Amino acid sequence: MFFMENQFLRRVTITGADNSIRPEQLADITRQFPYVEWGILLSANAEGNNRFPTLDWINKINLDSPFFSGHICGKWVRDICEGNWSILEQRPISHIFSRFQLNFHSYLHKIKDVKSFVKGFMNPKLNNKQFIFQMDDVNNDILNIARDAGIDAVPLFDTSGGVGQLPDAWPKSIPDCYCGYAGGLSCENLVEQLALIRKVITDSIWIDVETRIRSEDDTQFLLDKVVRFLEISQPYVVTAKND
Repeated sequence: MFFMENQFLRRVTITGADNSIRPEQLADITRQFPYVEWGILLSANAEGNNRFPTLDWINKINLDSPFFSGHICGKWVRDICEGNWSILEQRPISHIFSRFQLNFHSYLHKIKDVKSFVKGFMNPKLNNKQFIFQMDDVNNDILNIARDAGIDAVPLFDTSGGVGQLPDAWPKSIPDCYCGYAGGLSCENLVEQLALIRKVITDSIWIDVETRIRSEDDTQFLLDKVVRFLEISQPYVVTAKND
């Protein structure tokens, strides 16, 4: 996709909305910032904890927004690496999310049976879905396995593991591949960091923020910070107008 010198963001992913807010509040923000993607964290064991909404909360998501991604963690990631997508049977999520992200969190995940792993993505419930692979410098090879098999798999460069730490340097994007960047981005550093990211990319990208839009004790998803982050991002969005 062609992009202008200073407009290179296709989406801005806001991750970690949880029961500290009402689901309908996301719809209000989406109307103001139509390029926002809501990253919803999914875990077999952490449901209802900070950053991990309950099933009841997820079921109340307003589907008027086309951009929701399910960020899969823990046991369910290990299951998927073994070719087991039973998460789709346990939760009515296949119709909510247009993308699924595998959060490796720097834990080594082995693909013991490539055929079973690839076959799992052929589940009819996953038709037309895009799959995001967290590039954590430990499991980067799994992206290549998926792409070589023809899966619509894209990388998210993130070595922070969700702790909100900036990298020493942003990695170069993969040519002819839609790439994402995350780790330590905040309202305070976004302009500076986007300038650095711009130097290493060859196409439009998305960015993801999680930790730095929460309260210091991690109990609250702060909508004022979310809105501010999206406002700062807006001039860099490909579809935005520069007034």
